[in-house]
Order: sequence, then structure tokens, then C-alpha cells
Amino acid sequence: MSEIIEPLSQAVLPGLQRLQKLCFTETWSEKVWLSQLSSSRTRIWGPGDPMLGYALFSTVLDEAELLQIAIDPAAQGQGLGAELLCWAMQALAAEGIVRLMLEVRASNDTAIRLYQRLGFELDGVRKNYYAAGDGREDALLMSVVISP
Repeated sequence: MSEIIEPLSQAVLPGLQRLQKLCFTETWSEKVWLSQLSSSRTRIWGPGDPMLGYALFSTVLDEAELLQIAIDPAAQGQGLGAELLCWAMQALAAEGIVRLMLEVRASNDTAIRLYQRLGFELDGVRKNYYAAGDGREDALLMSVVISP
């Protein structure tokens, strides 16, 4: 899959909210989205048309954290998540970011395999971090060193 990946703005907010509802059990209010989209520390990229996915990052100094990545369920398994993350890692490196961090549900095997393929390594575990249907679930903390 080869989509045109671009910075996303408030103009695509309805598409971002739609994808978030499709991909996550907990969603953000419009106010939280607008705050994220207007922050100088936030980077959000994806294919704008059609809105098939996005990756949202927070940056501080020379580090970034992947806050969310969402791919439309109808487009999953076609390589868009990997393409989007690879593109974002290059863009972040060009801004001087040297380390990218994330957390992922311990049960999200598909995402964990993707992150490992892209060079992410396990840094630690946050016990009982996420709400789950049968109680709580651990978050795996992962990171990768990136360079331009």
C-alpha cells in the first residue's frame, strides 16, 4: 500500500473522531482533540483522503511518544500501519528526534509484532494499566532509537 501521508489538521477532525471510535474503546472529546491538534508539541500524520488512518505523536526535546495509531478496520492488514510509522519515524528524525517511545496492550499481538519489525524493543511493563473486559491489562513499554 502506498498512500500519500501528510500532516493532518483540524479540517479532518470528523474523520479522526470516526477512526478513533472504530479502533478504541475509550475516545476523546472534541475539546481534547482540538487541544492536541493545536499543540506545538503534537505531530499527527496520515493519508488525508480517504481518511484510512492516523498516527499521533507528542514531542519533547529529542524524544517523541506515539500516543495513538489508528487504521480503519477495513484497511487493516494491508501495510498502512507500517508505512505510516516508517514515514513518521523519518519525519521525526528529520526534526531531531532520536528516540520514539510507545505503550501497547500486552494482548495486542499484531501491533507488538509490527513494532518489533520496526526495531522497537521492550523497555518495561506497566502492570494493570489498561481497563479490560475481565479486569485490568498490562501495558508494554517499547522504544526505538531513530536517526535521519
